[in-house]
Amino acid sequence: MPQNQIMTLEEKTTIGLKAIEFKKQGNLAEYERIMKSIPLEPYLARIAKNYFGSDALIKTGINLSEAEAEYGPNWLNN
Repeated sequence: MPQNQIMTLEEKTTIGLKAIEFKKQGNLAEYERIMKSIPLEPYLARIAKNYFGSDALIKTGINLSEAEAEYGPNWLNN
């Protein structure tokens, strides 16, 4: 799923459940990859940015598309 797409709660739940199945199978790499594809809630992204810094947040590979949609394309630079 593209990083710029906003997901519904149902889509996030479906993806999360698939990730949990990989975790149960011991495939932690796939679990982590899938979990990172679920957009981080904008308020949590803002907290993480303020706590860890923009560069560290970007390096995690977490999907920040919903934060970008809410705060604008330059929110990590402000």
